[in-house]
Amino acid sequence: MEKFMLIFIGGLDPSELSSPEKMQSAMQEWFDWIDKLKKEGRYESGEPLEPAGKGVSGPKKLVTDGPFAEGKELVGGYFIIKAKNLDEAVAIAKDSPDLKYNGKVEVRPVMKM
Repeated sequence: MEKFMLIFIGGLDPSELSSPEKMQSAMQEWFDWIDKLKKEGRYESGEPLEPAGKGVSGPKKLVTDGPFAEGKELVGGYFIIKAKNLDEAVAIAKDSPDLKYNGKVEVRPVMKM
């Protein structure tokens, strides 16, 4: 099995949920998906990301404050999963709970070093 990174972009915005119950329900979808991937032996790791951070760029090592994308394009988190190939990793990504909230999932092979 190969490793792939699922990068979650946009999607669920907690401010759009009208009640704590709806937020809990949305989060439970994530917990259920993670549990499913763990039972299948596919989930390696993953974490949600805070919306703000710092960036360092160029030879002058310029530091800029984040976020580095506008609202719906913000990277919200990542998973490292195991799959036979890129097509299988994409099929796994299609089960992301964020897709129903207009999110995107970028699927990238992890390079062996």
